[in-house]
Amino acid sequence: MSNVKEGLKIIFLLIKKDLKESLKNRTAIMIILLPLFASLMFSLVSSEQLVRNFELGISGRETDQLVNFIEQNFRNFSIQEFKEIEAGKSATAAGSIDAAIYYDAEAEQLEDSYQIFLDSRDTVNFFILRENIADLLADYHELEQGPDFNFQPAADFKVSSSILPVWLTVTITMIGLMLISASLSEEKDNKTLAALLVTKVNIYQIIIAKTFFAWILTIITSVLMGSLNGVLGIGIKRLLLSLLIVSTASFVFSGLGLIISLFTKSQSSARSISTVIYFPIIFPALVADVSPLTQKLALFFPTHYLYQALDKVLVYQGQHSNLYVEILALILFAIIFYLIIFIYIRKADSLVE
Repeated sequence: MSNVKEGLKIIFLLIKKDLKESLKNRTAIMIILLPLFASLMFSLVSSEQLVRNFELGISGRETDQLVNFIEQNFRNFSIQEFKEIEAGKSATAAGSIDAAIYYDAEAEQLEDSYQIFLDSRDTVNFFILRENIADLLADYHELEQGPDFNFQPAADFKVSSSILPVWLTVTITMIGLMLISASLSEEKDNKTLAALLVTKVNIYQIIIAKTFFAWILTIITSVLMGSLNGVLGIGIKRLLLSLLIVSTASFVFSGLGLIISLFTKSQSSARSISTVIYFPIIFPALVADVSPLTQKLALFFPTHYLYQALDKVLVYQGQHSNLYVEILALILFAIIFYLIIFIYIRKADSLVE
């Protein structure tokens, strides 16, 4: 029992040391503050995203011809049929589909025949989707100019909260990938690691301390970003899910950062590698919906699962049962990365020069 207490005390002192050093580290301050201020600025404006393939939900009687027409003439639309419009509207509000169309065959006017609910999270996509659906229905009814259809948002989103998952994904990745890799590599360069290892401290305690150091910075930054973007009122359940996602992702990217620092010989090498792989890791997560190819490619990157999970829990409404895939994927990445660390430590002749 005394050995456990002594081990925990050592880990706590190492975390405390890293926190103090981070206040003097300009790289750490920049990694934390730049995305923080950027998220505050972007809470006032909407960012333009690439146009992607759209998923439509269709409900109502006598819609078979409309469904066949869309499938035969529009490749960037995929169709899901719903028995009730409320189910389609809920799916749109939850982010499962992009729009829900209800057709009333008994309406006297063509404009009144359709109720169309759009995903209003992104303003640019909202108007692009609105124009495309209007053109689609005009072509279907063989009209030279489309009538004024009834478009409505499925749910109201704040621009600040809609951009928050992007900034959290960017920041969490940077903390683990760049800050933690640089932190351990700096201790190797300065011989601090060698000095620690000749005391009662062992490498496993150092790894644990670095991991929780990253976790503390991640939680603090995420809470500040969430406060600035007004998401503290989303409800206890969604807040707890957010903390679980952020914490799991912190372990994933701190593990990746530790792998980089262990496999490199100097701080400059670690920073170079983390900088080189940063954009290839973050980019697929942000453009996953552009095409089927990017959707498949993104499945191999933990940033994709982090972004999708945060997007669902912070931005969209509805059920969160489909978050299990993202959370389990992040846990799997964390296990793989720390297994690599464990195997390397066991087989390495020396961790310091």
